[in-house]
Amino acid sequence: MKKSIAAIMALGVLLCACTPKEEAGGNKKPLLAFICKELTQEWFVGTSTAMKETAIGRGAQDVLLFDCSMNPDKYMTALDTAIAQKVDVLIVTPPDQKLSQITVERCKAAGIKVMADDDGLIDENGVHIAPALELDAYKVGEGIGEYLGKYYKDNNLQGSYAATAYMLMNMPEVSSCVPRAEGARDKFLALVPEFEQKKIIRADYDGTTDKGFNVAAATIAANPQITHWIITAPNDEGAQGATRALEQANKDKNAIVIGVGGYLAKDEFKKDYSAFKATAYIDPVLDGTIAANAAMDWIEKGAVPYEEYKKPGGNFGVYPFSATMVDPSNYRDIMGAGAD
Repeated sequence: MKKSIAAIMALGVLLCACTPKEEAGGNKKPLLAFICKELTQEWFVGTSTAMKETAIGRGAQDVLLFDCSMNPDKYMTALDTAIAQKVDVLIVTPPDQKLSQITVERCKAAGIKVMADDDGLIDENGVHIAPALELDAYKVGEGIGEYLGKYYKDNNLQGSYAATAYMLMNMPEVSSCVPRAEGARDKFLALVPEFEQKKIIRADYDGTTDKGFNVAAATIAANPQITHWIITAPNDEGAQGATRALEQANKDKNAIVIGVGGYLAKDEFKKDYSAFKATAYIDPVLDGTIAANAAMDWIEKGAVPYEEYKKPGGNFGVYPFSATMVDPSNYRDIMGAGAD
């Protein structure tokens, strides 16, 4: 009898595992999944939470969340798992965009819709091979460069020109981040044309606070003659890491650091002083909400996400997410409840 009961229970578990989307009465609710390159980052916590709440609110069974911790192997394992779960739509933020082609190919073979959030799925020529939501990256960078150029002039940093350098932090492996760095540099140089290219020091990292700290600390140590640093980073993690590196080197009082996001900057703005003085604010809740609604529309209406943004000759649309520059003087007004 015990063996019979055990067998029945095992069969029940197997049936549940094999039919993840089956509901009572035979009705099926859509199942989504989000594979994230670093789900513990505060930005992605906000994005994934909004994504899940929005999709479930529209009738989805769930949004399965996978954290690959910037590890390509973990990403591939998560991809295989999501496909095995037969999700209706897979949303991804890959840790390395070189994984784009295999992602699209495996999803196509499995008959699964796939779209990207924040970091697009692209081919070797940088062409999008799936719908994507991305920042209007170069424009965001220009906003940073404009803020930096005004700060440079208003604070008379030209008076300390010999001891000033611009640390241009970047994530070269992420196509949506490179234009942020380039836009910031280009706009700053347009406003401060006398600033020499040789005084711009590139510092590449992987998007995490730890690596941002390490590369900034190494750059600061390699240039002891610089007492006035201006630093831009394509996310708040890099900016926060650079800020801690400046503090460790006791060079934060004559520095300005600008990031992208707002989710870490807001805590720096609450301090009596921080070299992290501004950021290009992007709303993670809005990001996740837009992505989830696009995925549900794809399932329910057959509407391929972001088609209205498709450029001539392109196969897929890219939603141009925007940002607003914030600092301690205005972040509460602009961020609202997100400021806390």
